[in-house]
Amino acid sequence: MDQERRIALKFAYDGSGFYGFQRQPEKITVEGELVRALARVGAIRSARECGYRSSSRTDRGVSALGNIISLRTSFPPSKLCSAINSHMDGVWAYSAVEVPDEFNPRAATQRWYRYYLANTGQNPELMRELASRFVGVHDFSGYARKDKRNPMRKIDSIEISDTGMFYAIDFRAESFLWNMVRRIVWMISEGSAGRVPVDSIGPKSAHKPIRVGLSPPEYLVLMDIDCGVEFPTEEKAVLGISYALVRRMREHGMRLEFAKTLLDAL
Repeated sequence: MDQERRIALKFAYDGSGFYGFQRQPEKITVEGELVRALARVGAIRSARECGYRSSSRTDRGVSALGNIISLRTSFPPSKLCSAINSHMDGVWAYSAVEVPDEFNPRAATQRWYRYYLANTGQNPELMRELASRFVGVHDFSGYARKDKRNPMRKIDSIEISDTGMFYAIDFRAESFLWNMVRRIVWMISEGSAGRVPVDSIGPKSAHKPIRVGLSPPEYLVLMDIDCGVEFPTEEKAVLGISYALVRRMREHGMRLEFAKTLLDAL
């Protein structure tokens, strides 16, 4: 039996088939799928015993290309991904590396989310100007679901690119509040389309908006997480996972253009 060590595991998933990331009683979740597969191949006995740690708990419907968990196991890292992939549906592990035991993916230095906003004739320059208002350190309590966490957050950057059928809106920050990205996207979209007064948009706006809506979760993707760890990945494996992710999204009713756009990003 190999000696137990801490492993960081990187994986992708189609969120449209799950009730979010975090384990829930009698609900099919991404985390539940991972833990069951790890136990089934004998890599762990339980999440508690293996010192399981997660990085980002995405909402129901949100997908990921680069989420990360860590755990202690004696299972060979080089064989772990292929072993658990045969026991999961809608989740694909593609890189496992040994890390120091104190490693915690929750303490990531940056998270990268991308929202695919349908191009319905918005003014792209106005969109970028509105997006710039959210960059930096702000109180985002008006742009997130209420909870007990500190509403102060720092957004490192928001970049908007035209992919044809969609605008790809890339958010980079150390951490985000619940629903924060989807609420900001909604305001940027509505403001650039003239449906919300532009002077009410932004965390420092003098005029509070009447309401802040929520963009659909299916077009939000956790692209990557910077935990200071290099994850070696075979190009062939990533390509296979990419096609599988897009195929599954199409099966769950995602727009074909979105699937193609996502595949191009990979």
